[in-house]
Amino acid sequence: MSKQLRKVWSLFLTLALTTALAVPAQAAGLRLTWNKRGNNVEFTLRGLGEQSVYGLQLELTVEGSYSSASFTPADAEAYAECRASASDRSTRIVVYLTSQKPLSSGGTLTAGTLSLGGSFSMPASATVTLLGHELKVLEGVNAAVIAAEGSGQSGAGEDDSDDEPETYRVRVSSARNGTVKANTTWAEARQVVTLTVSPQEGYGLNQLTVTSSRGKEMSLTDMGGGKFSFRMPTADVEITAAFLPAGQNHPVMSFADVTEWDWYHSAVHYVYENGMMSGTTDTAFSPDMETTRGMIVTVLHRMEGTPQAGVSGFSDVSRSEYYAQAVDWAYEQKIVSGYGGNESGTFGPANSITREQLASILYRYAQKKGMDMTVRGDLSVFSDEQAISDYARDSVGWAVGVGLISGMGDGTISPGGTATRAQVATILMRYCQNIAD
Repeated sequence: MSKQLRKVWSLFLTLALTTALAVPAQAAGLRLTWNKRGNNVEFTLRGLGEQSVYGLQLELTVEGSYSSASFTPADAEAYAECRASASDRSTRIVVYLTSQKPLSSGGTLTAGTLSLGGSFSMPASATVTLLGHELKVLEGVNAAVIAAEGSGQSGAGEDDSDDEPETYRVRVSSARNGTVKANTTWAEARQVVTLTVSPQEGYGLNQLTVTSSRGKEMSLTDMGGGKFSFRMPTADVEITAAFLPAGQNHPVMSFADVTEWDWYHSAVHYVYENGMMSGTTDTAFSPDMETTRGMIVTVLHRMEGTPQAGVSGFSDVSRSEYYAQAVDWAYEQKIVSGYGGNESGTFGPANSITREQLASILYRYAQKKGMDMTVRGDLSVFSDEQAISDYARDSVGWAVGVGLISGMGDGTISPGGTATRAQVATILMRYCQNIAD
């Protein structure tokens, strides 16, 4: 698989894992070991035998209240999500880790490193759910509560000790229409970190923020020439940036129905700050609202800079609607054809878009952009493969192959199912960051 497709994962991961946890089973022979250095803990799963593991969910509860958590995969091509839910006395942490190739080798799986932005003690046990290819639950080893064994030493050599200076992670989130590079990926507290901002031609920096894992925004110093600096706190930091066409400004996202704890928060932030999707009102994004066909073509039209096009002629597309020019453009580019196949047919702009329709539109859009369209997923693994419409088989195969769409956790692909605005935002973010780039 080409490098440009790495880390491309389905927004349905959470749904699949939730379904997978329905029937827990005790695993035999599995051991979760950990290696702690400072505030960071590396996890390794041993005793897998010949099982090929493509994904896992790790759950543990630590003493103390932590506002956030982060997880760095050991495999650079793996995709991870980490969530923390804190109470007064403890914090529940859930890590999702997936890959398009086996994560395990020789019966061992080195998962990655957990950071909480502060010192913490490991619990005596943790819950692990293992998934095979296409997020299918591995029989007999899923949802296993296993002992956590480990050490506070790194074990890397004689020079390692608990007295070494503590370091914290510097993570830069991908941005559209520009890049941000940090001069280091790990830094000690009070160390000066330098950022280099490089907008694409015709774009400018709209917003640059450095936020600690405790939720505090760090002060930035403008050094000139596209360089900024800040002092590292005693916590991990995440750096985000938004680039917009030169001379334009975009308001900072402030939706009451999108919180930092929502799984789709980063995706909504990405599509909003990059001008791809807007709110349904000034204060609401409506993440659970179903996405319509008119909304999808409008997003793609915005991504292209809202070019002009001839009138499509669809009888159900009023010239006064917000999506009219987008439908014209998408039809002219042969990204959509409508239900009737030509201007005498209908487009159905208010109809909820189905998963196979979304795959087809994105397939044609990527094709027009000159992307590599040779990757195909194996549709035979889905029990409802025959429900995929003939026109959509090729595009659904592509969408599965590049990870934009996957199974629903019950062995189906659900081609006629609909997608919410939060799900579409996630698909678009993955598309832009990992396919288009």
